[in-house]
Amino acid sequence: MYGLIGEKLGHSYSKIIHEKLGAYSYDLIPLTREELDVLLKKRDFDGLSVTIPYKQTVIPYCDFISPLAQKIGAVNTLYFDNAGRLWGTNTDYTGFLYAVEQAGIPIRDKKILILGDGATCKTIRRAVWDQGAKEILIASRKVDAPIVETLHAESEAAPYASIHCTTLNYKDLAAQSDVEIIINATPVGMWPNTEARPIDLREFPNCCGVFDVIYNPYYTKLLRQAEELNIPYASGLAMLVAQATAAAVYFTGRDGFDSQNQRIINELKELFS
Repeated sequence: MYGLIGEKLGHSYSKIIHEKLGAYSYDLIPLTREELDVLLKKRDFDGLSVTIPYKQTVIPYCDFISPLAQKIGAVNTLYFDNAGRLWGTNTDYTGFLYAVEQAGIPIRDKKILILGDGATCKTIRRAVWDQGAKEILIASRKVDAPIVETLHAESEAAPYASIHCTTLNYKDLAAQSDVEIIINATPVGMWPNTEARPIDLREFPNCCGVFDVIYNPYYTKLLRQAEELNIPYASGLAMLVAQATAAAVYFTGRDGFDSQNQRIINELKELFS
């Protein structure tokens, strides 16, 4: 059995995406915390994708966690190795990098603003750090005063020995108008509340790239504004599809599923446009 586990899955298109690969059947499996515990202890499955609110909950059930998932602190893919050991890894990371690369959104040497501080933010923060961002800001409604963290380089190839990652309230963003890349990792603008927009891009005149994790609708109000301002942008649909094809590699032990990314994106784009 392959499938997606989470609390509420009525909005999910994961079944469509995975089954377009033609490699296995895939189910949506909404679970309570108690039902999750039973399933993961029985291990009566072949591979699972994990969504909110369980990306951290599943970690103790794994025999091993990949180094990447350890660094992020979140797991979105569970699979068994040839010895039958349960592994947790993170393919959202791969999906995000695919999306921004395809859209030509630069990360290296850029000041990055991530809107939202949930599990998706953890993944994106790690990805932009690894890609050489020069500074990271995280907008959160949970903090009053800014919290500054120093992130130290983990390889000699990193462009900076250390960078600052600052979590701050939305009200403090006015003083950060030099932000260059803006990433929405919140549900603001998701169907059915499609008229909502988390910020006004005109307040960030240096912005040269926008990514929205939302995939329904494909063109959120934030992305429409980016288009109007001639700012390169990427939809969350690319990330959703690319993380799924990356998970398929772990599920099946076969490579090459990413060659189908653009085909699936184009087919699904019709649903969300």
